[in-house]
Amino acid sequence: MMIAFIGQACLGGALLLATLQTVGLRPLSLLNPLRLAYGQVIFVTLAFLFLLYAHVFDQFSLLTVALHSHTQKPLLYKISGVWGHHEGSMLLWILILTLFGALVIRHIKNLEFPYSLAIPVFGFINFCFYLFLLMACDPFALVDPIPTEGQDLNPLLQDPSLAVHPPLLYIGYAGSSVPFVFAVMVLIAGKIPKTWASTLRPWAIFCWTFLTVGVALGSFWAYYELGWGGWWFWDPVENAALMPWLSATALIHTIRSLDTTKSLQSWTLFLSILTFALCLLGTFLVRSGLLVSVHNFAVDAERGAFILILSSFLILPAFGLFFWRLKELRSQIPTIPLSRSGFILLMTLILMVGTFTVALGTLYPLILEAFGQKITVGSPYFQATFVPMMLPLLALVGLGTWYTWKDLPTTHARWLLSLFCLTLILLFILYAGFGIRHILGLAAFACSVWVILTTLAYAFKKRKIFSGMIFAHLGIGIATLGMIGSSLGEKEVIKAVALGESFSIGPGHLLLENASTYKGKNYNAQQLSFRLTPGDTLLIPEKRFYWTQNIIHSESAIRSFGLGNLSHVYITLGDEYKNHQWSIHAYYKPFINLLWVGALLVALGGVIALIKRFMRQKKLLILGMIFMNTGLAFEAHEQHANPALEARARALSQKILCPVCHGQVLDDSPIELAAILRSQIRNALNEGQTDQEIMNKFIDQYGPQIIISPPYQWNTFTLWWGPWFIFILIISSYIAKNYLHINFPRKKKN
Repeated sequence: MMIAFIGQACLGGALLLATLQTVGLRPLSLLNPLRLAYGQVIFVTLAFLFLLYAHVFDQFSLLTVALHSHTQKPLLYKISGVWGHHEGSMLLWILILTLFGALVIRHIKNLEFPYSLAIPVFGFINFCFYLFLLMACDPFALVDPIPTEGQDLNPLLQDPSLAVHPPLLYIGYAGSSVPFVFAVMVLIAGKIPKTWASTLRPWAIFCWTFLTVGVALGSFWAYYELGWGGWWFWDPVENAALMPWLSATALIHTIRSLDTTKSLQSWTLFLSILTFALCLLGTFLVRSGLLVSVHNFAVDAERGAFILILSSFLILPAFGLFFWRLKELRSQIPTIPLSRSGFILLMTLILMVGTFTVALGTLYPLILEAFGQKITVGSPYFQATFVPMMLPLLALVGLGTWYTWKDLPTTHARWLLSLFCLTLILLFILYAGFGIRHILGLAAFACSVWVILTTLAYAFKKRKIFSGMIFAHLGIGIATLGMIGSSLGEKEVIKAVALGESFSIGPGHLLLENASTYKGKNYNAQQLSFRLTPGDTLLIPEKRFYWTQNIIHSESAIRSFGLGNLSHVYITLGDEYKNHQWSIHAYYKPFINLLWVGALLVALGGVIALIKRFMRQKKLLILGMIFMNTGLAFEAHEQHANPALEARARALSQKILCPVCHGQVLDDSPIELAAILRSQIRNALNEGQTDQEIMNKFIDQYGPQIIISPPYQWNTFTLWWGPWFIFILIISSYIAKNYLHINFPRKKKN
């Protein structure tokens, strides 16, 4: 119990120091702002270490330890279990936030006014979060009576990636507070210092880099751990991390333009506030329980309301200040349309439309539910709206790189023309030589190749190999190629196999060699050994029974093979049948590793920019990414004898949500109810029912939200067409004003 009292006392001490920092009181001469900030770091670090000690040494008197730990849990997951629940994750979030506050105060202590205004602003942010932690989610709450054993951590979170993914993402989330504080500081003072952009830029890049790593790791974890074979499900919590990344991407580009040309001042201020607001929105969505997701930390409406109120106290005054100061802080230097700053403005506008689209698709079900209507917005919506909108952005990335801050040199224009022709040739080869007819896929391929070619050519011409911009832009193009290859060329096999049986998957061949069992520290497991040729490697999927929680989970097996080891064979293990047969689900994912390589290059772009900024190094040793080959999977299921009917059954199962799962479609769900509903679909197809008739029966039984793609009707008109209307309006207005020189009339004041 002493741990609880000491931990709460530490948080109370941090709250007191944050209060003094906010109001500017110094009861002792020794308590200058920097020491107040350092004191908060010490107090919060001590609280975090006490919570860590409680988890590692099984102090079940704490409610968080009793609910999320177990004496038989491996040490790594006892440590990561500290941030594997709502209370611990918020304490880690606040610890990182406090560290940023101290570092910023140390950085600005010798700078001129208005940098000193950042001190009370950071103090107020810290105060709000300490208050939330103590009042709504105390990590040191006690349990009575004290249990002798804990309930263990969710098996989904007992994974090495989840040991590092949340801290990295929280660094990005908390780091977004720095641009926010710098923006509020400027808005309070009513002027932007000359050094503001150059001072802010490394902090923004640091935040963006960790957001990039966090989002990429989350995607990779979902790819191998959730077992459905994909890398992005457009889950509400995935979207909550994507939105601030899009905004931060726009921010680092506008800061660069402001630093060089003194343009886009108001736009940079707006994005600084918006990025932090979106991080708070993500925190709210993950912890409020309003949206269903496998990633949710909590389903407590009271905590969600507290976060919403806290966010409102921070964000609404900041936006109010922004619009009040907008006229006097607007850049006096116009942006030249056909220049790098002009392209940056257009690209950031597209990024903002994309952010709005993701936010609308994520929150629209809540809006309709408030009026008593229910729908589900899944991947088909985002693939029809967000994905096509991003293709012009890719084209502009490749084009804008070659423009200077004033114009396009003639020699650069010749290079661009040659690269454009080469892109068309490669597109024709893909279309005619490989028979690809998917329009969106071809467009995405052309745009990704364009980005790669223009970036490599620019690096060659300018001899700028170790450049953050080069690595980041190249990574975007390569990652897009990985997305295209894995989506258009994917193959899958669902079947029951016996020992000694073999089958083909894509260009690979799998042979089931062995079946065995073993005992882990907190689970028992059954595993199969598949021999993959070519390559002569083993894939060993597992099915685990966590006896600490009486839960069954499966672990996928993934191996890289093929040209450059860029492709994956991916197997998940299902049920054991009679005659020693096991159901399996195997995927062939061509060029999927390009996605992770591209994400690594994007993150390295941020690292290079920071290293050049802080350490003035001209060379960087590029570290390779180690891909983890473990993960959770779902159970493979039955197949229809008729291939045509089986294809229809699979297509329907991918459009209908499991009624009791967290956002999974029937085709991906391992539970018994999903298996029953899949059988009903196959029986209905045997009886000659149409696809629409089957879907209508599900809608009648469970409501329209059972369909993953929202229907086209009056109450979804804004959802489907709103993003496109805004996208077309912004693009056409930008072109009309900057390239066609059409001046829009303004209302004259009397």
